[in-house]
Amino acid sequence: MSVLSSAHVHTTYCDGKTPAREMAERAYALGFISLGFTSHAPQTFDPGYCIPPEQEGAYKAEISGIKAEYAGRMTVYTGVERDYYSCCSADGYDFYIASVHYFLLPGGHHCPIDAAPEKLKSYVDEHCGGDGLEMARRYFTLLRDYVLASRPPIIGHFDLLRKNNAALHLYDENSPAYRDLSLDCLRPLADTGALLEVNTGAIARGYLSTPYPSPVLLKAWKAWGGEVIINSDCHDARFLTTGYDDAEALLSSLGYDHAVRLGKDVLWERYPLGQ
Repeated sequence: MSVLSSAHVHTTYCDGKTPAREMAERAYALGFISLGFTSHAPQTFDPGYCIPPEQEGAYKAEISGIKAEYAGRMTVYTGVERDYYSCCSADGYDFYIASVHYFLLPGGHHCPIDAAPEKLKSYVDEHCGGDGLEMARRYFTLLRDYVLASRPPIIGHFDLLRKNNAALHLYDENSPAYRDLSLDCLRPLADTGALLEVNTGAIARGYLSTPYPSPVLLKAWKAWGGEVIINSDCHDARFLTTGYDDAEALLSSLGYDHAVRLGKDVLWERYPLGQ
């Protein structure tokens, strides 16, 4: 494993299970050169999932303290995972991850995409006429437009809807219609310079056996000249590097010879795979 970093970890400030300092201790013990904290950004709904707005200052302060504690040993970054519907800006953070976790419902309510499968199934039945492919079209379109408008450093778990589709079978992931839809939405993002996240979080939590995004998307991203970053999306420090070896092997099989990570002395650096 040559990653020795993650730019996507969650703490008890949001829905993570591990306090920030324990996450840093685990990363350092594993030999990490860098670690980026990215708790879910504040939002005005689903409060158990994100940093409470009144705690955002405390979150930044604690990560800054950890950054100082590990200076010269492991470079720590203050990041945030900013959902499309987050209510905070990315100002004051070293970097952020752009992601979409919800559909907006009539009346201002929100349906989570990767929470309880029955919630997503109800959304498809009630708002998409039972058409899972239409749900996928809405998700990819929303994420595509968000990335094009905001130009983030990292695109988070591009095909996140695979998590619940594995249980619900709302659409056929191998169908030409789904493949073309996902590729068409991904293609313009390669021109933004954003890093496409190879996210192993669903492997650690037992939902999938392969990372986000699918090999089809990763192969196309490589052909378009895009760069990738391997992240664990870790919510529990015990699984900080789960799936990393498999992610590196997958990328190598698709023709990648390097990936990008948070650097020790610079924000982003390339490193060779498999060394």
